Amino acid sequence: MKNLTIEKAYAFLENNSLKDNDQLMKHSINVAIVAERIADELGLNGKKAYVLGLIHDIGKKHETKVEMRHILDGYNFLYNLGYENEARVCLTHSFYDKKLVKKILYNKGAGFTRDEIRFIISYINKREFDMYDKIVQLADNMGGTNGIMTVERKRMEIILKEGISDVTEVSLRGIFNIQNEIELKLNHSVYKAFPEIIDNINKTLIKDVIKM
Repeated sequence: MKNLTIEKAYAFLENNSLKDNDQLMKHSINVAIVAERIADELGLNGKKAYVLGLIHDIGKKHETKVEMRHILDGYNFLYNLGYENEARVCLTHSFYDKKLVKKILYNKGAGFTRDEIRFIISYINKREFDMYDKIVQLADNMGGTNGIMTVERKRMEIILKEGISDVTEVSLRGIFNIQNEIELKLNHSVYKAFPEIIDNINKTLIKDVIKM
């Protein structure tokens, strides 16, 4: 099994067919920054977390209208190149609670075949999320295209963009449970490590967050 380098991860991100590549790059880099800093605070491998943050959405490197499709496309892309450890986070980063898996995957717009759904459910259910999975899940909910923000602000943006569904509450509780678990290990708020959040909030107008 190979380990993906930061340089190679950046190369994968830059080699894509997206019209709006800038948005994917900004989000991925901010997620990587958050993941690295949290991992360092926890005494884990910050560079490993940075790479995982960079490539968690690599399945979006090609234009698609199906939002959830990217988790399996990213997994297959990295797995087929021999990056099994990194491929894992492409699947795990979207499921904060295993109770969400079936509901999300059987959603009409998820874009998966039945065999693909069975594979993802089996993959997720056979694995316990490790701290790197959880760090990337939290980082994904803090790293935006306009900088690093609170989980509350990021989730509100998502709700305003996508609306409220039957999985919204479970999803919110799931990510907050992960944040709580990490904060208990840190013995302080995760935001303590991110003083730039205040600056990002101060310089962001509400019209830049939602369509008025």
